[in-house]
Amino acid sequence: MWQKAGTCIGLLLLLSILAGCTVTESAFARTTGNAGSAFAAAMTTLAYEHEGKLTYAFAVSSFADFQSELTGTDQALLAQGAANTRTGRQLLALYTPAMQVIDAPCLSNACDWRAQDALLQRASQAFLEAGNT
Repeated sequence: MWQKAGTCIGLLLLLSILAGCTVTESAFARTTGNAGSAFAAAMTTLAYEHEGKLTYAFAVSSFADFQSELTGTDQALLAQGAANTRTGRQLLALYTPAMQVIDAPCLSNACDWRAQDALLQRASQAFLEAGNT
């Protein structure tokens, strides 16, 4: 009986230890995942502002936050050796035009916001996929 109880307690301890462990992600995965999510949020903000679901002021404020979050992502990727991989080079190539959108989003009807939306979508998708590999 004590052997069964000891085995059960041991299994419960092992399960609690394993449940407490978290899988740590690499710096590259964290950087690309965060950037991909921010680009996706920017894409949604841009679309919602043009669809009248968000105010202009809210969109401007949101893009200031996106800019703050995403500035330096290219340098972080370079520091992580991204320029030495095909995926890293592709991400860096998408980062520059996507950041141009972040820095100067089309929040009026006088510009082609759908082209900006497409740039953000490509960047978001690529960064999120890179973060999941």
